[in-house]
Amino acid sequence: MSDSSEELVRIEVLVVDDHTLFAEGTVALLTFEPRILVVGIAKNGIECMSFIRKTKCDVVLLDISLPDTCGTDLINKIKEVLPEVKILMLTGQNPKGYVTKSISKGANGFLLKDCSVHEMIQGILRVYHGGAYFSQGLDALLHAANNSNILEIPVNSEMVRQRLTPKEIKIMELVSRGLHNKEIATTLDINVRTVEFHVSNILPKLGVSKRLEAVLQWANVDKAIL
Repeated sequence: MSDSSEELVRIEVLVVDDHTLFAEGTVALLTFEPRILVVGIAKNGIECMSFIRKTKCDVVLLDISLPDTCGTDLINKIKEVLPEVKILMLTGQNPKGYVTKSISKGANGFLLKDCSVHEMIQGILRVYHGGAYFSQGLDALLHAANNSNILEIPVNSEMVRQRLTPKEIKIMELVSRGLHNKEIATTLDINVRTVEFHVSNILPKLGVSKRLEAVLQWANVDKAIL
């Protein structure tokens, strides 16, 4: 009985975007995913906060560019009302200059607006279950951002060799792919608590406090060590 009720749980999503065609198209596409329910569309920051105060949601798809505010400035306000909500930033532009700021405020990932519906669903599920997610198309842009010193704490392969254990390197590689702890545990055939323990050790070793910050730092690491 409990299993069937769990299967019926749907992730409630709010879409915040002023482009009507994109917002309504997103709703239409997500309608075919039984695990997701779009509970509303907000076209600007004022509508977003009004909705957040009145209606519960699990994940917010938040456009960076809104007519009355920058999406990154809404993150703190949303979290003040719904501390547990997950936020996926939407961008149709190079996110350089927004990534670190968004993550420091509590965003859980980034999606490019031209991503597939499959990837959007994957991103929503990933962050809902505690993981981080970056659109596949953002890889090159993130590397470019890193090369422009968007991160304050550079990470190199030598530092990783010295500070991270082989097990931690494997776990960090999976974290950087957006896997959450349960998936990592399954992949490495270890206990979820063991994964949590390793992740809690990895963050200070990389000089960060958030999972997504660790993902960005990891982008600086020489791929030869993976």
